[in-house]
Amino acid sequence: MFRPAASDARGVVSVHDAILALIPAILALAALVGAVLSWSWGTALAVGSVPASGTVGYALFYNPPTGVGEN
Repeated sequence: MFRPAASDARGVVSVHDAILALIPAILALAALVGAVLSWSWGTALAVGSVPASGTVGYALFYNPPTGVGEN
């Protein structure tokens, strides 16, 4: 029977995993708000891309990923 090692992090959501899930959620929310407010799709997605880009910038520059085993 396979038993995972104690350091196996399956089921643990990291900050960067959450950010990857947050990017399309922001864009979907912007599209929904744009549909409610009768904006064009281009305008809604342009407005949504600002906070989505901010999350990417946060993940890459403010809290960059580290190698395995680095803390």
